[in-house]
Amino acid sequence: MLQEIQVKSKQLLSDLIGENADLGYYRIQKLIKSKSVKINGVRVGVDMNVSAGDVVYVYLADREKNGIEVVYRDDNILVVNKNAGIEVQGEGSLTEQINDILTDAVAVPVHRLDRNTMGLVVFALNKTAENELLDSFKEREIDKTYNCIVVGAPPKPAGKFKAFLFKDAKKSLVYISETPKTGYVPIETYYNMLKKLGELALLEVKPITGRTHQIRAHLAYLKIPILGDGKYGINKINRKYRVKTQLLCCTKITFHFKQGTLRYLDGKSVVLNIDLTQYYKK
Repeated sequence: MLQEIQVKSKQLLSDLIGENADLGYYRIQKLIKSKSVKINGVRVGVDMNVSAGDVVYVYLADREKNGIEVVYRDDNILVVNKNAGIEVQGEGSLTEQINDILTDAVAVPVHRLDRNTMGLVVFALNKTAENELLDSFKEREIDKTYNCIVVGAPPKPAGKFKAFLFKDAKKSLVYISETPKTGYVPIETYYNMLKKLGELALLEVKPITGRTHQIRAHLAYLKIPILGDGKYGINKINRKYRVKTQLLCCTKITFHFKQGTLRYLDGKSVVLNIDLTQYYKK
């Protein structure tokens, strides 16, 4: 796919591509070094400044487009890897894209991720599977595990954080408190530090309670905000690493079904292998 970008102001080529394509910093650098980018019809192999009025052409191979990566499928369920920057439902959503491709079923999402959160999303392919999956998610019988890059590091290598959360629907924000307050609900978040990355760290996180923005807001409250989070993070650090969306990814979903049509999935985990360090400048 050839993507044309009209340059409106002077900026670095890699920044321009990052603003117009859902690609990480290192993928963009690889595109430039492989001479898959043209400026005003001339191929370039180094990152450089572009100016207002320039026209940039970027060749994106199929695997680099906003395509749909199927991680698991059977007759009842479909699990795909959602890119950042797309809603699960609505006009132009992941659900619409999937159903434009499917010819033998209609996919219905049974949970959601924030627009700028990456990772695994589960779809039901029939009504029976939809009902069983919705019930299981509602009863928190399906475990979701996330990986994220945070600024700083937790005080211990692993542990559980407990607090209370209030959702302000009008502002699309949530607030955290250490003590109970009117309108606040209890939350609990498990974490395990996988790797220290200088002033950053890679965490594995499990929201034991599944509240809106729980992981993002809880980690920010604990002074270890997710890199790239424009709502709860540190904008100065986000700009330093050239990250514009939170580096939070659902990497593992484990099913628990003791009965019903989906009992064959009991204990099964669907895992997404992803290197989040590719999405920021080191």
